[in-house]
This record gives sequence, structure tokens and C-alpha cells, in this order.
Amino acid sequence: MSTEQLNQLKQQIAALPLAEKAQLAAFLSEQLQQAGDQTPEASAIDDDIRQRRTEWIKAHREEYAGKYVALEGDQLVGVGQTIREARQQAKEKGFKNPFLVRLTSEHETLSAGW
Repeated sequence: MSTEQLNQLKQQIAALPLAEKAQLAAFLSEQLQQAGDQTPEASAIDDDIRQRRTEWIKAHREEYAGKYVALEGDQLVGVGQTIREARQQAKEKGFKNPFLVRLTSEHETLSAGW
């Protein structure tokens, strides 16, 4: 692909709505994983996604405390009382493999079960 074609593609991507950008990012990430491409660039992308996800969780943990959330990068794509509900919402929006986590309040005491 020529540099000109790549720049045109980037311009088209920049014009996409956020949800479609997230779907494209997930697709490209999946393509990199399938190709076994663990180049420094791919690792940097993974680190960036992890960092954005962590920041989102910190910013919204009290808002969604006690609930399960499905994230695609730093975008909320599902939320529910159960992990199944959060996953289903994400799936309905076209996200096959979102990051799923239960958020706890900063003040919640966690028990080890004994």
C-alpha cells in the first residue's frame, strides 16, 4: 500500500463515529494477534489500550460500583448486574471480546470468603 493510500485510509477512519472506530480497533487488534505479530509497535498498542482502560476504571469506579462493565479500550460497551448481562450488551453492539470486570467502590471491603 502506498503512503498516499494509507493517508487516505487514515482520513476516512478519522471521520468514523467513535463506536465504529472502536470496532475497527478491535478488528485490527484481533488481526495482529492472529498473525502472531508481537512487534514493538503491537506491544505499544496493547500498553496504550491497557493504560486507557485503567484510567477509565479509575474515573468511573464509583459510578458503576457493584456492576460488571464491558470495555473496548476506554469505551464502555456494556454494563449489568451480572457479567453475562455486560457481555451480552457488548455482543449486541458488535464487540466479540470485550474486557469484562466487576467494579468495586473505593470504600468497599472485600472478603476472602473465610
